[in-house]
Amino acid sequence: MKRILIAFLAVAPLAAHANLIKNGNFESSAVGSYAVGSSLLSGWKVIGNARQNVYVTGDWYLGQRTKMLDLSGTSDSAGSGVEQTIATVAGRKYDISFNVYTGGLSFNGGVDFKINGLLIGAKLQGEEIGNTIKTYKYSFLATSTTTVSFQDVTGGYVSHLDNVSVTAAPVPEPATMAILSMGALALIRRRKNA
Repeated sequence: MKRILIAFLAVAPLAAHANLIKNGNFESSAVGSYAVGSSLLSGWKVIGNARQNVYVTGDWYLGQRTKMLDLSGTSDSAGSGVEQTIATVAGRKYDISFNVYTGGLSFNGGVDFKINGLLIGAKLQGEEIGNTIKTYKYSFLATSTTTVSFQDVTGGYVSHLDNVSVTAAPVPEPATMAILSMGALALIRRRKNA
């Protein structure tokens, strides 16, 4: 019984931290452009105005060994981007993180980040010094479904996105707490009897 409880407790927290975003690192998509309205970008819907697109860069870009999504695409006009709707539990806290690269001082790109249409981060940029990628982290209370979106806001400048992740914030559930309490009481009782 003790081994089963320990195994359950070791596995239970892992399920709570699964990434709800599909293809958040864009590795499941082919290098190339994806037009507005397209659902061919695995897990994502491309948003923006007619004739706009987004572009999945190859692993050659910035010396990275992974793909990234260029939100300004080949159309280089502000407003193009992506969104994804995920199943969430209303009232539950979630954590989101993602990387942004905007070309440093020479390009001055920017990314708008929204949850359910509400602007959370305006003209987010990468690190200006060293021309590097910057990680952003936010927490939010969810509705029954949550839509996250990212859009280029500068037009014609570098606005890259990568490693999008949404996870449920760790919260001890009542059933887990009950099991832990029962286990603690059993250990205390066992020590008293010994």
